[in-house]
Amino acid sequence: MKYETIKYMVKDRVAWVTINQAKKMNRLSNVVLQEITEVVKSADQDNDVKVLVISGSGEKAFCAGADLKSLMHDSIVRSRENLNYYAEMCLSFIRLGKPSISMIRGFALAGGCGLAILPTFSIASEDAKLGLPEINVGMWPMMVMATLFRTVGKKKGLELICTGEIISAREAERIGMITRAVPHDELENYVRELADELKGKSGSILRLGLEAYQNSVDMEYLKAIGYLKDMAAIVSNTPDSQEGTAAFRERRRPNWSS
Repeated sequence: MKYETIKYMVKDRVAWVTINQAKKMNRLSNVVLQEITEVVKSADQDNDVKVLVISGSGEKAFCAGADLKSLMHDSIVRSRENLNYYAEMCLSFIRLGKPSISMIRGFALAGGCGLAILPTFSIASEDAKLGLPEINVGMWPMMVMATLFRTVGKKKGLELICTGEIISAREAERIGMITRAVPHDELENYVRELADELKGKSGSILRLGLEAYQNSVDMEYLKAIGYLKDMAAIVSNTPDSQEGTAAFRERRRPNWSS
């Protein structure tokens, strides 16, 4: 399928999604958001895909957030309708039953910062800059908070939001906002190696594990223990769990079903 604002390619069981709007710093128009949501859902249903990687074209920006020039202030109803595109994109990543990786070069700002921290792994070039500068234009990163405060501590998250500070990738790694910052010229190789490692894991166990994580992360402790006990019983009785333990006993590589 041909897309207007993104590139999508599946190669060696990895889905590569690239926001192809370098001249616009890969900003998030409604079309971009719709197309990202569509390909994430497509990758989730594609048995040939085991890992998804998302990046922005060019060196200047992973994604600089929304296009403020096209922002409408005409009504709350209209704003809610437009914001639904971003909400649906967030939910597509949360529901994705496969590992995902953001490969971050340049700026990741506002909603683009939110996109950068949505995937399972966020890998950035040491030269990258991340931030939530919405406060400087009379806005607030409402939906980004849903991911941010599940990623960093409340005090640090509020500092970033209230000051609009843009931080280095190394600082983002230090506070747990991203998984890792790597030298710029090693970024793509690092992401490829991580994707290759994830491809070697059981797809069905990853799907069940990621589902359990998303469902339990906000549960009250006693409910979480009960739910995760049931999920552990389900996982341990899957064909891939049985194959994994058999391979361990027989000192061989497991042959996963997916």
